[in-house]
Amino acid sequence: MNKQKAEASKKSLQNANLTKAQLQEADLSDGILVEACLDGSDLSEADLCGTDLSAASLKNSKLHRTVLYRCRAKNTDFSNTILTQANLVEANLSGANFCQANLKESNVEGANLTNCTFQNADLSETNLTGVFLNNSNLADANFTNSELVAANLTGSDLTGTNMHNAYLNHADLSGANLKSTLNLTSEQIETAFIDQETQLPDSIPIVWISKTEYEFK
Repeated sequence: MNKQKAEASKKSLQNANLTKAQLQEADLSDGILVEACLDGSDLSEADLCGTDLSAASLKNSKLHRTVLYRCRAKNTDFSNTILTQANLVEANLSGANFCQANLKESNVEGANLTNCTFQNADLSETNLTGVFLNNSNLADANFTNSELVAANLTGSDLTGTNMHNAYLNHADLSGANLKSTLNLTSEQIETAFIDQETQLPDSIPIVWISKTEYEFK
């Protein structure tokens, strides 16, 4: 399907086969692409604002600088997808698969990322302010220089995650597994919220004084 046809029928693309489609700069805003197959497609700089991509597959796709503002992509497959400098602000992406995806320099502020998989994903220099990442798999992801200010990371798995120079101010790490997190400092922990269920690396030993207060050994 070519770009013009896709734009003309954007409200009725449910279950559509758009494998390897060339949709650069396409206007698919407020479109219906539920369960569509977009594997290997190029949606660079396309407008997907408000689009419903729930349960769609975008494996190995290119979404460089794509606008996904307030889109709905629950349980969508973004594995191996390029999402560099993309706009995912306030998108509902719960349950989505971002395994090995590249989101470098993207803006994901306020997005719902609960129960997502970001294993081996590149989230460096990404704006994740106020996102909901609770109960997500963030194993081996790269958060170098990322903004995680006021992010909800409760119950998330950060095994092998690179937190070099990540901003965790007011981030909620209650019940999170940070046991094998890389480049995490006590200074970062001090700016975040933790509880007695938070698992910290051996390099950051703490002693709980009360249910809410702790000090570094």
